[in-house]
Amino acid sequence: MESPAPTVAPATTPAERFDKQANNSFSTRVYKAVWRWHFWAGLLASPFLIAMATTGALWVFQEELNPIFYPELFQVNPSGDTVSLDRMQADIQSAYPEFQMRNINMRYGNDISWSSSMQREGPDGELVFHTVYYDQYRGRILGALAYDEGFFGVILKIHRTLYAGVPGRVATETATCWGIVSVLAGLYLWWPRQKEKVWGVWLPRITGRFKTILRDWHTVPGMYFAVFAVAIMFTGLLFTQFWGRAWFIGHSLTGAMPQAFLSPPKSVIEEGREAPAQASLDKVFHSVTSLATEPATLHSLSIPKHGTDETFRYFNNIMDPFGEKIIAIVDQYSGEVLLAETDEDLSLGAKLTFLFYPIHTGTIFGFPTKVLAFISCLLIIAMSATGVWMWWRRRPSGKFGAPGKPPPKTVPRWIAWVTIALAVFLPMVGLTLILIALVSWIGHKFRKSRPA
Repeated sequence: MESPAPTVAPATTPAERFDKQANNSFSTRVYKAVWRWHFWAGLLASPFLIAMATTGALWVFQEELNPIFYPELFQVNPSGDTVSLDRMQADIQSAYPEFQMRNINMRYGNDISWSSSMQREGPDGELVFHTVYYDQYRGRILGALAYDEGFFGVILKIHRTLYAGVPGRVATETATCWGIVSVLAGLYLWWPRQKEKVWGVWLPRITGRFKTILRDWHTVPGMYFAVFAVAIMFTGLLFTQFWGRAWFIGHSLTGAMPQAFLSPPKSVIEEGREAPAQASLDKVFHSVTSLATEPATLHSLSIPKHGTDETFRYFNNIMDPFGEKIIAIVDQYSGEVLLAETDEDLSLGAKLTFLFYPIHTGTIFGFPTKVLAFISCLLIIAMSATGVWMWWRRRPSGKFGAPGKPPPKTVPRWIAWVTIALAVFLPMVGLTLILIALVSWIGHKFRKSRPA
């Protein structure tokens, strides 16, 4: 997202503007440094961003598409009252005796089935997860899907790991961090500094030289949706290996996370006695829902492993940013509510954390923001693809065509401080810069050691 550099005559493309900046003014040096950042960040992150944005655009409409792809699993015909949770547990546990029920998700007031997360230990010792779908009105099992099976199971695995496990998660986090840097740098390059024309700055051209049209469609639409693109990428960092864990650790150390996450109470088994029977799910559910002041549409109840000190964990409206929230811990044997936290008990940090997912998926204000998230994903794809395309078209024959390295001691000091701030706030940016510096240093030493 580039704009003509100050104090130089406007050029058609970012590359031409970069090459024609002959003076060594402060603003020109900044422009050159930012353009170099934008180029490398965008070029290296583009393949990963395209994969993540494509899968993200599909995930936005998961709730709408699942009943279309799997109507036999997700759609039910509301009729009368729902069956009891105890019956649901008995039905599912009887049909899947090798699995243990670990969670029940319930939606009230619509035609979407209830579901239960089941787990068992696989032959290699790793846990295997299935989701069982249940008709809550007729009391029958509709079917099951493995965690990474089905259309959206595959989509989520590509989105998070690129089917490459932990290395894939590290790669997606690194690309996301550099994608944020590229968009921010692009905004600086686009920012109008003179009285420029509307076309090419505020509106993309559709006639003229192809490279001009390509530049405009890389720049202008991205400028309008840059805030949304950065918001989607930034909130996605909550679910990453390093940034996400650092966020939770930081909030835990400051006491900002709910007590249910920090130091939850445990179920009690009298010493010297066998564990009593587990409390009725219906009793537990009634105990926690009676704490609410308004009806909730989404409930999630985690089921503990019997014979341990684990507890029932209840959440309501966990994905609804503005609905009343209740987080409760219940003794699995007595059914007593050991801890209950409501909106009033949540810190600002916890409330902000609960906003990350609805912002990331576009569900924060319903369908309109889903559309915005979808368009933003498409524009991330378009900006990534057109950026690579522009580089490929303009690169000199037999050369890589990257922006030249600024002369020593010409980059303003504040650029260095901004770089340090980005490296701290986005750790994968910092780690990448350290690796680049290390490789550069080793290469320099190797070249010096070679005989002339």
